[in-house]
Amino acid sequence: MGRAAPWVVAGLASCGTPNAKVLEADHVERRESPREHEDSSEADKIRLVIDVVRKSGVTFLEGETEVPATEQADSLEHRAARMSAATARQFIDMICMQRGAEKSPPKVRLGDGTVVVAHDWYVGRLDEIEGKVAQKPKDPTIAAVPTSLGILDALTIVERSGKRFVAPPRSLPNGKVKGKRKEYSASEFAEMLRKKWEFLGADVRDLDTFIEEIATDSFASMSPYRVIHEDGSEEEFRSWLRAQLDLRRQAMAKGG
Repeated sequence: MGRAAPWVVAGLASCGTPNAKVLEADHVERRESPREHEDSSEADKIRLVIDVVRKSGVTFLEGETEVPATEQADSLEHRAARMSAATARQFIDMICMQRGAEKSPPKVRLGDGTVVVAHDWYVGRLDEIEGKVAQKPKDPTIAAVPTSLGILDALTIVERSGKRFVAPPRSLPNGKVKGKRKEYSASEFAEMLRKKWEFLGADVRDLDTFIEEIATDSFASMSPYRVIHEDGSEEEFRSWLRAQLDLRRQAMAKGG
């Protein structure tokens, strides 16, 4: 059998992989997993997204750095050949991830000077490729308005909330607790959830599954995460996040 084409992408180990080692306070350790060939159509979509980037003429903004479209396409080709992404949509999620030191998500400056979030721009281009846009814009730099919220939107809501979050200790059957209560700042909590998603749940691609399998319970204690409000009261993180997402959807529906 010949060597696999460079555009073939592979899936990461899923959440709940038996050999994944979970450390205290939900830090995780990467473990290598065998790569398997995915449907070539998803690899084709990744290639087409990169082709659109190369021809777009837009400028990609990463912090203070400006990257021309052709250089961005070269970088994406390099990353696609080495990155484990099961689908084109997951590839976009992964290349648009914010890291701990970054204060804002990657952006794109369009030909008319408008600046949009890079993730939204990429999703718009993928929607066009997949035929989900009824009338394809003539100008490939036109940004598509996202029709739904995704995992990165949820992480951004957490990171920008300014709240503190809690991973509680484990409650034992005898009423005692084991371990320590761990508190996180908003940026720390968002980064911890990113790592869990990347290392233990990379096959998770829809928001509801992410919330239920990654963002509900602490892996260390199997107890629900909590959010601390300004008055000192606490609420389960899952219900708080869903409420924040609903508010964001309402704002989007009004054009906000």
